[in-house]
Amino acid sequence: MKFEQVCQSALAYFQQHPVFKILLPISMPVMLVCVVLSLLQNLISLGGFVSALVFLGFFLMLFLTVAQCNFRMAAVGLAGFALDYLLAFLVSLIRYHSLSYGALVYLVVYGGLAFLSYRKSMTFN
Repeated sequence: MKFEQVCQSALAYFQQHPVFKILLPISMPVMLVCVVLSLLQNLISLGGFVSALVFLGFFLMLFLTVAQCNFRMAAVGLAGFALDYLLAFLVSLIRYHSLSYGALVYLVVYGGLAFLSYRKSMTFN
């Protein structure tokens, strides 16, 4: 089964539920808002609840975006999260003179997923 067929099956599943049916058209803008809030959190503290809400909201909207087979916007969102962890890694390196291995691992994972999603968008179109 190809990945596009999995996405189409997920889209059919999400369109059956009333909550996801409402969230499907606004999934991309909400995902980008979550990325911006995540980047903003590097400058000012938004609190633990908002941080958790942004993290969970991002992944829910990412799943809805991928279900619509919009891999380019998924790549943009994942690249935004990779940028967030790049900033966290650089801040820990410059300000605290220590390596943040957790941020480095997240940077590699989100950067790799963003690259794979972008590559998928090039072959899908």
